[in-house]
Amino acid sequence: MQNRITLGLNGDVGLIQTRLFNHPECVFPISISKDETSGSVTYIYFEPSDDVFVLDQYVNVLAEYIIERYECRLLRRVLEEEYRELSPLQKREVLKSIELFSDDPAIGYRARKQAVLLSIYDYLKEDTTMLIDGFVAFRLKEYESILSQLAKRLVEHYLTRKEYEEFISLLKYFVNVQEQRPEKTHIIIGDSGGYTLLDEQGEDITAPSFADFIEGEILLTEEAYDDLLISVLITLAPKTITVHNCLAIKNHELFSTISQVFDGKIDYCSGCHFCKN
Repeated sequence: MQNRITLGLNGDVGLIQTRLFNHPECVFPISISKDETSGSVTYIYFEPSDDVFVLDQYVNVLAEYIIERYECRLLRRVLEEEYRELSPLQKREVLKSIELFSDDPAIGYRARKQAVLLSIYDYLKEDTTMLIDGFVAFRLKEYESILSQLAKRLVEHYLTRKEYEEFISLLKYFVNVQEQRPEKTHIIIGDSGGYTLLDEQGEDITAPSFADFIEGEILLTEEAYDDLLISVLITLAPKTITVHNCLAIKNHELFSTISQVFDGKIDYCSGCHFCKN
């Protein structure tokens, strides 16, 4: 077992004490001092003795410190090198979605932390003096590989979201340019998931509304029926929509899209006579 582990960190003592020395799991003996010859490096000394559990705690805290301090910087570097077509603003937007993948088994926080932990243990087998900046720059290849995969997923998510937003904007445009729009359309959700459309007088307009989109008496899948509903509503382009028996909705993503297209013009009902009938 090592007699003493020495860490050299670029940064002031206050920052290091906040992020590492005062960590809730930092219950082991640590001393901090400034290098007499280099005012920019702070050294942390840790004496693990023969307690393997304490060493594990120390390495765990160190891994968290590295991720907290360096991860965003490393991710920005990956985006700069691999996704040059994105603007600086787009890259900032990409990084905002990192929490969506925090539980992913391959690229989530636990996977990234495990990669850092293994690299620290491998390093300490060879040397007990670690300059953190150098360690991060040269000894975290597996961690950097995971960050590259994470960046790819983040960019894919960002581009998909932008495409969806553009799609919604286009549908909104089609709705708003329609002439002779009906005041209201009712959508009644059947207990089995089907839809019945009524006009503002309560007359059933389901068949004629869907007729333009269905050739003959074909059997539609549930997914195709859902897609047709959006097409029908955009063609009708009512000024307002009321959804009845909304507790029976199965495809919540579909109605989320409808709500965005008819922004502020859709309401949900679960207790009127349309719902009950």
